[in-house]
Amino acid sequence: MIQLLSNARRQFLKHLEGLREDQWTWKPYPECKSIAETVAHLIANDRAVMQSLETGKEPDYDAVQEAERNPERLLRMAEETRSSLISLLQSKFGARPLDESVSLFGMHMKLYEALAMLACEEYYHIGQAAFIRMATDPSWDYYSAIYGGG
Repeated sequence: MIQLLSNARRQFLKHLEGLREDQWTWKPYPECKSIAETVAHLIANDRAVMQSLETGKEPDYDAVQEAERNPERLLRMAEETRSSLISLLQSKFGARPLDESVSLFGMHMKLYEALAMLACEEYYHIGQAAFIRMATDPSWDYYSAIYGGG
């Protein structure tokens, strides 16, 4: 289940390969997050989850926010924060039962529920990234880009 989170982030980042500069900041409407904002959001989520797992409390959301919008640095940070989260989960819960109680964003739930919630969050944002790619580049072939072949 922990590996699922690593795979989910890898899948998200695959959707960003070859992204044009203008696609990083494009929004279908003003209230929507751009891809750059979404990546920063996922970095903040990783930090918030780690803080919550360590303290058992609701995280300090202001302290975990990411202001960086440079694509290369954001991508590197997204890999680093997910790697740190995976390491924390493995060291703290790797040998623990999946029905152990944990704190995620200050909510107490079973470990398996927390891991599933985190994976769902990542896949939600994968959908956003795919939509932005297709809306800004109708020639982008989703299936070839993500799964290979044609």
